[in-house]
Formats: sequence, structure tokens, C-alpha cells
Amino acid sequence: MGWLPTTGVVDLHAQQDAATGVVRVDSLEVTGNQRFESQYIISLFAIQPGQEVTYRAVQRGTKELLNTGQFDNVTIRAREPNGAGIAPYIVTIEVDEAPLVRRVAIEGLQNVSTRAVRDTTGLNAGLPLDPQSLMDAKAFIRSELAGEGIPFAEISEQLVELPDNEVEVILTVSEGQRVTVAQVEFFGNEEVSDDDIAGAMSTRSEGFWWFRSGSFDQSDFSIDLEESVPRLYRSRGYLDFQVVRDTLIIDPSTGKARVEVTVDEGPQYRLGSFSVEGNNVYEDEQLERLFTSGRGGGFLGALGLGGGDPQNEEGEIFDAEAFSTAIQQVMEQYRNEGYLYVRVDPVVDLNPSVEGEPPTVDAQWLITEGSPAIINRVNIVGNEYTYERVIRQQLLVFPGDVYSQERVLQTYQNISALGFFESPLPFPDIQPLDNGDVDITFRVLEKQTGSVNFGTSVGGGVGLSGFVGYDQPNLFGQAKSGSLRWDFGRYINSFELSYTDPALFQSRTSGTISLFNSRDRFFQFSSGRRRRIGTNLRVGFPWRGARFTRVFVGYGISRTTYELFNDVDDTSLFGRPPGVQSQLSLGVTRSTFNHPIFPTVGSRQNLTVEQNGAFLGGDGNFTRVLGDGGWWVPVGQLGGDAQTGGGVQFALGLKLRGGAIFGDAGAFPFDRFWMGGVQFGENLRGYDETSVTPLGFFPQNSNDISDINRLGDAFFSMSAEYAARLGGQVGIHVFFDAGRVWSEPSQFDPSSMFRGAGLGMQIVTPFGPIGLDYAYGFDRPVPGWQLHFRMGPGL
Repeated sequence: MGWLPTTGVVDLHAQQDAATGVVRVDSLEVTGNQRFESQYIISLFAIQPGQEVTYRAVQRGTKELLNTGQFDNVTIRAREPNGAGIAPYIVTIEVDEAPLVRRVAIEGLQNVSTRAVRDTTGLNAGLPLDPQSLMDAKAFIRSELAGEGIPFAEISEQLVELPDNEVEVILTVSEGQRVTVAQVEFFGNEEVSDDDIAGAMSTRSEGFWWFRSGSFDQSDFSIDLEESVPRLYRSRGYLDFQVVRDTLIIDPSTGKARVEVTVDEGPQYRLGSFSVEGNNVYEDEQLERLFTSGRGGGFLGALGLGGGDPQNEEGEIFDAEAFSTAIQQVMEQYRNEGYLYVRVDPVVDLNPSVEGEPPTVDAQWLITEGSPAIINRVNIVGNEYTYERVIRQQLLVFPGDVYSQERVLQTYQNISALGFFESPLPFPDIQPLDNGDVDITFRVLEKQTGSVNFGTSVGGGVGLSGFVGYDQPNLFGQAKSGSLRWDFGRYINSFELSYTDPALFQSRTSGTISLFNSRDRFFQFSSGRRRRIGTNLRVGFPWRGARFTRVFVGYGISRTTYELFNDVDDTSLFGRPPGVQSQLSLGVTRSTFNHPIFPTVGSRQNLTVEQNGAFLGGDGNFTRVLGDGGWWVPVGQLGGDAQTGGGVQFALGLKLRGGAIFGDAGAFPFDRFWMGGVQFGENLRGYDETSVTPLGFFPQNSNDISDINRLGDAFFSMSAEYAARLGGQVGIHVFFDAGRVWSEPSQFDPSSMFRGAGLGMQIVTPFGPIGLDYAYGFDRPVPGWQLHFRMGPGL
């Protein structure tokens, strides 16, 4: 008796012992193999002589062989046993090896890289022929050509059989004419204009600018007709809208095409009534206003510039898209309170027109709230170098807490902001449990964090300079940071070494120590140079009961010497003896910013008091007080994802900064305040560095004022911005600034500040953030524009 199963399936029921359901294998042999040794195939089959097996073991072995992709067919045979009972069988494994691809030729392909085809689809020489890879290659070519405006390519394949079970794969591509949309016409639309429909589509006619190429992509065109245009009509109350017909007419000689789209608009519906049922956590009005009020739709609404007037009230046009968007906002609001399993079922009843009145819609949300979910576990996965406690210090969600979508998102942003992991991070995995609770898993992928930096920089009052250094923000995987930097140039020679531990002895206490030795002179103060050598130590403590607030205590000691140049008349700034500065500082900081450079939500406040000299020794005896605050609120978004952000996010920001000196800071004049520009001293765009003085405006190189009189003992500045953030790497903003310096704190007068306004941008580079601002100074003797270049986080 023998058996011959079908390919990949083995039926051993007839051979199995009736009592035990197993058969015994006497030996195995392999036939049909040319490239592979028999022993290799038997090892993959995973059945050995003398082993008792069932048909399922044979199935697994057959599947293992087929999964290698090296075989087109696997057949298992068993010879008739000798004897009775549980007889041993001789198992024969018959294989048909897949042909080996000797060469892949892609002919006629001009607008897509053949290497990209091979690398993307795995269709390469030296591998067994895989029909799926062949189909993938043809699909990839068609997709890429369609993206280039060549949507009707024809592809033929040819397999040339060669000796030794090898083949040559030849793909012949006839790309055809590039299709350029010259005209898009609409028929059947009476209430919505051609321009509005065309504006909702990505398929557009060619134009003068490079971004209006007019290329035709069939997949984009399908999305236009199935999603984009219906969405436009739904937002205007045309719920019965449909695309009746679409036609693409191509001139074969030129490749120019005319797109014709015929639509049936149907009636325009108005809102008859709107209600919410099933809600207990929120009042009806709290939920209804998510649909009936807001910034408005369209582009201005996305930018946060739309009006706040009530919308979608009874009798008005029913905006079905706003209705759907509001449902997502309702669910988000519930999830922020832990109701992870909330369900909002929309009910839309269409009422026909009566006695000449327009048709109406009775809309309703049926809400099933469920019970709030409790966080069972919070897992961290993928951190191979960074200690888990470093990541857990960023968490805002903890076991036992009620689930909050908002805090999960904030935690996700906090972990991303560490800068230790590849971005974007995958969104946290929320795993529901049988009892309704959830496990949350944050997944990270380590990246290289240490970097050697070198290059040139401009600004900071020292002009063009070079720098070389090393920064490591994640020493030992514990978020400790160390940096070494040397700046050198005609006007600067500075060396600084610093080390920061955010968790001393694995506590919530942070510490920073730095050593510096610098010699610098300034464009703005060109009558001499300054040299400083010293050290600073600062320790930070969490404010009890406040997660985002920390208190800092620091001490620094340094020696400053001044060198007055021989050929200058102004001795007011550098014509003074050297001094030793002993300084004790106390500060408090609170920050809830969602990004260290480009925040869109949150606030930050800092207050620092520095005592110099007196009981601390050293020269000088004065107290310096510094304070600043920043507030950002999101106002809109274009593209991106509601969970992970992305796209273009728009925000409004307000920043205030002020300072005052009490006592005599004459021994250390550079601790006083000066204003203007963005690189040196207190920032005020629209004005040169140091041009805003306690005595009024004086140009940067004016001889009508001494250097020391440009400095004051008090200042105040403010800045309001409307900003667009692109992925945490680029920021574009318009702004209004105002600021002033006073000789004494008692002279503070906010009504006499200098004003500036303009626009700018900032990008993050391997050498840190850099930016440009173009600002108009209103209160200069001759108002005008000023271009500013800046390095660092900015204002």
C-alpha cells in the first residue's frame, strides 16, 4: 500500500494506527533536488528516521519547505510497509526546485529607476523565481509611472528558459504618452461653482507655476471623485450628491487631456432639529456646542482665523462634514475622561420638502457612555540603551489612573521630546482587557545621540567664529548630558565644559556643573575686550505636589579682567579694574510646553534672583532679578493626525520678559541690560543690537553716546506671535515686539516702549536651531526694515 498526496497536503489517516493515530518512519529519501543537498531538505522537513508522526507533522514539514520559496512543488510519498501493526514507512520527499533567475531585464522603462523596481519588489538575479515578485514589479512600475503622469503603461513579461533550471526574466514596458490635464470641465453643477469643485480636487489643469504640472494620476482622480468632491458637497448640505459620469479624453499626438465630470447635486438640506441622547457625564449643551459653534470651516478655520459665531443652528444649511467631525470631538472628550469605550451613533433622518420649503434633516447623537477604563499596566518596549526609569519620568499616565487620551498624547510627546529615539514614534498601543481596563505600551527605537560638532557661526556680538565640540545628551543611557565646546575667532576664544545629571542618585534632584575660560570682544562694544574664568554649580529640586515646577539653587565664582585698547577715547566700559564675582542664585521654573523649541500648547514661567557679593565676598554688591513667561494655545491644523500631530499646526503665543538690578553693578557692567536685535543682550526685532538705550534710540556705531550709557538697570519686553509649526523641525511666524531699557527700576514706564513687527522662520539643523527675522522698527528716527539672523532656540 502507498500514498500520493496532493501538493502541500498530506493525508495519513489511512496509514495511521487506529489505536494511536501515529505512524513510524523507517527512513527518508529525497528526489528531484539539484541545487540543495538531501540532508538540508530533510532538516527543513523536521522528521527523522524512527520518529512516530501524524499527518499534521508532515503538513508542517511540507509547509516549511514551501515557505523557503526555493520549491515550486513538494510531494510526499510513502512506500507500502513490510509487516503488520505499526509498521515503519519509507518516506520519499519529491521536490520541484523553483527556477533560478540568472538575469532580470527591464526594457523600455525611462521615467522610473530599474534599480528601484528591483530593490522595492525583490525581483533580483540570483534568487528563485517568485511569481508574486513579478506581479509586484509590474504593479510598482504602473504606480510610479502614474505618479509621473503616465497612467496607461503596458507591460509584458517573458520568461526565457535556460539550462540548469535557470530563467531569464524580461519585462518590456511601453510607457505611452505622458498625460497632461489641459482642461477640467464640470457638468450638472448649478449651485456649486466650477472653481469650488476644482479647488477640492488634486487633479487640476496645468498652469504657469511649477506646482501646476497638470499630471494625471488615476488613483488621485478616483479619490477626488469618491471622497474629495462628495465631501465638499456634503459640507454644503447636498446629501444626495453623486458623480454620474467621468470621462478622460486624450489627444494621442500631444498627450493633452480634457477631464469631464458630470454630477447630480440633488437638493440642499437644512437642519430641522438636533439633539443628543444617552449622555450623563456631560450636559447636552456641552456636547451640542461642538457641532453648533466653532471657528468655522475652510482654510481660515484650519488656521484658527474663522469667526466664533454660532453655526449649524436649526434652519441653517446642514454641514454633514462638520457633523461627522464633531462626533470625533465628542469621543475625544469622553476618552479624556476615561470613557475609552464610548460609542456615538449618528442618526440622520431626511425629510422631503413641503409646500415649497427646502428639505430638512433631523440629526441626533445616540451616546452609549459605558464605564471609565482604568489603566492596569504601562509598558515600555524597545529601549535597549536608555534606562527605563528615564522614560518613566516622562509619563503622565500611571497604573490605577482613569484612562485619559489627552494625557497619553502628552506622554507620547514628552518621550519624543527627549530626542533619544527615532521619530516619529509609533503611537502607544492601547490594549483593552476583559474587565474593561487597559494596558498601555509605549514603543521606542534607540538612535545615536552623541555628536561631534564643528563649523562656523555668526552673531552673539562676536562676529564670525568657528567652533568644535562634542555633545552627548544621553550619557550611560541615563539622560545625563555632557558637552565640550571650543569657540575661536578674531573676537572670541572660549572653552566650556559642562555636565548635567537630571536625577542625582536616581532621585528627582538634578545637578549641573560647568567650567569656562573665555576671552571675547564685541562689535557693539569695540573699545576693549573681556576675559572670564570660573565655574558654576546648580542643583534643582521638584516643587512638592507640582509635577511641572522645579526650584533651582546655584553658586558661581569667576574672575573677570578688562583690557582697554590703546587707540580709543571711550573708557567707560573697559577702563575698570579686574574683579571676582561670587554669586548665589535662587530660581523657580514651571513649564508645560509640548515642545522645547516649537511649542503649540502650554506655558512656561521663570523667576530668578541672583545675589552678588556682600556676605558672599568678592567684588560688587548688587541683586539681579529676572523673570519671564510664555503662553501658547493651538488655534488650527492643516493635515496631520489628531493623535500624533504632524501636518501644519497653528498657534498663538505671548511672551513677556523683564529684569531689574538693585545695588551697584559697576564692577560687572555686562550683568546689566541692553536691548536690540536678536543675538546680543535683550531681544527686540526691528532694531540693531544695543541701539535701544535708556536715553532713547542711538544707532549701533553712534559716537553720541558712550558704551556704558547704553546699559540700564531695568528692562521689559513683550512679544506676540502667530506661528505655523511643521513637524517640529520648521517654524514660520508673524510677530509684534515691544521693549525698553531704563537706567533705574523706578523709571519703568510701559507706555514708552519701542515697537517692531514682521515675519520670520526658524529651522532645526545638526548645529542647532537657526532663524531669520525681517522686522519693521516703528520708533526709529527713520522707521524701516531690519534683517536679523539668529542661532539658538530663539526668543
